[in-house]
Amino acid sequence: MKTTISLLLFFLLFNFSKAQEKFPLTNAEGNPMNYYVSRPKSKIPIFLAVNDKQTKFINPFNALPNDPLGNMVYLVNAKTIAVTTWIKKDSIDYYRYSIFENDTTIVRANAKLSQIDFVWPASSDLPGYLTMNLTVPDTRNKKITVKIYRLPEESKVTTVIIYNKSLPQARIEKAVLLREGRLFKTRGTNIISTLADIIPINNGSKFSLDKKSRGIQLILNKTDIDFAYYAGLVKVSKNKADTLFVSNNWNYDSHDGKPYVFIPASYFSEPGSYQLRITPMPGQSFDRTSIDSKWAKISFKVKSPPLTFGISEVITALSVIILLAISTFLLIRRKNKQKLIIAHRQAESAKTELNHVRSQLNPHFVFNALGGIQNLMNQKEIEKANSYLSKFARLTRSILDGKQLIALKDEHRLLDDYLAMEQLRFNFSYQIAVDTDIDILEVMIPTMLLQPFAENAVKHSMSVQGNKGKLLVAFKAVGDNLILSVNDNGEGFDVQKVYAGFGLSLCKKRIDLLNRMYQDCPITLELHSDLNGTTAIITLNHWL
Repeated sequence: MKTTISLLLFFLLFNFSKAQEKFPLTNAEGNPMNYYVSRPKSKIPIFLAVNDKQTKFINPFNALPNDPLGNMVYLVNAKTIAVTTWIKKDSIDYYRYSIFENDTTIVRANAKLSQIDFVWPASSDLPGYLTMNLTVPDTRNKKITVKIYRLPEESKVTTVIIYNKSLPQARIEKAVLLREGRLFKTRGTNIISTLADIIPINNGSKFSLDKKSRGIQLILNKTDIDFAYYAGLVKVSKNKADTLFVSNNWNYDSHDGKPYVFIPASYFSEPGSYQLRITPMPGQSFDRTSIDSKWAKISFKVKSPPLTFGISEVITALSVIILLAISTFLLIRRKNKQKLIIAHRQAESAKTELNHVRSQLNPHFVFNALGGIQNLMNQKEIEKANSYLSKFARLTRSILDGKQLIALKDEHRLLDDYLAMEQLRFNFSYQIAVDTDIDILEVMIPTMLLQPFAENAVKHSMSVQGNKGKLLVAFKAVGDNLILSVNDNGEGFDVQKVYAGFGLSLCKKRIDLLNRMYQDCPITLELHSDLNGTTAIITLNHWL
């Protein structure tokens, strides 16, 4: 029997050092395992056995922090357990024990041991001893706390907490980086203290450390078994996680009394990616890249500290920077002057070419307009011809002004005059739509940019469609882009084919020249045509 007790004590010490092992509920014979669940320093042996088959899990050895005589037993789905102790028969009157449920209900308070489970015979290893049952009640979904001591040593209390509830999800109240702040003197005393700077750490935070960085205060959302939650610091790199710090020794000396663990800055002084982790599962390894649903984490990065230099190095560096800056400024100034000369020449050249193209476009327009007036006169449409001439005169004055840019309002009026003139000839309908977001008084665009496309639509589509012809001119704002479009319901044409007329080719050349002048605000032209009609779209990028 002495050999059995020696083996039991060895098993106890071995299992206290193996908290991560999975513990069996029964022995080889199928009987309930009787675990020694009091701490090694305790002089009162406490045993626990699970007496039902519903129990799914037991973890019997979890030391209570700051309590050398305290231990916790985790159970899952247990219904009936037996908690016993060995006591000499002549000493039984000196023992007192208490049992609490969920920290609120007192089941027994300083009670004497009364239920005997076994009397050790004289021939046994423990002659004169009794196995006493502490009569623990139904443990389903409960936290049971057992405390036992021997008179007159009331302060040496052996504590066993039996936790048979689902462990709550770990929750981080907050995490902060503490730095040494300003000094202050307490009023009326000569005491000088340091007021710490508190920097919140959120998921994804990035910061660097310096000499004033003290460490991280990781605060737990308080539970009824705070000591069952382990806080850890892990350095993460690719598919690897290295545990740098683990503790369940929570402190409660903060102003709000919430449990916290302090992690000194020396643990995360190297630049890299880190995670603060809290887990409610006892004996879990923190060296895991993936964590389960009951864990809580905050990821953050420590950046490399900024470089620091001495006074002489700073003066030398500044001198070099100033000399380089002066040299660079003079070089850039000379290059910019050359660029300005070249740009000015290119702009003048483009302007000259643009005027030449406009001089070709304007007679083209005038020729077509005079042809329309002649047609009306030949048909004896004198009143329409006079109206046509009136509008033509106003258009001609705008052309002769020779302005490169024109307000959108004036461009709208010119297009309206032109289409009204042509409407007299071909009896089609038209509409000019302008977005309300566009300030037509302030926005300036190249003069008569859309007119050639409107003229092309009239000549090739409206003249054929007659009163069935429909023409839509639109001015739209998309972001900072101004989009001009002309759409007709004609039979379309092959946009890839080169035609003998001057209008379309001159318009394309004019847009190319405008892009040379307004390189930061390029103009693009799109033509779409099929049997349902033709659309010309001119986009003035970054024009608004």
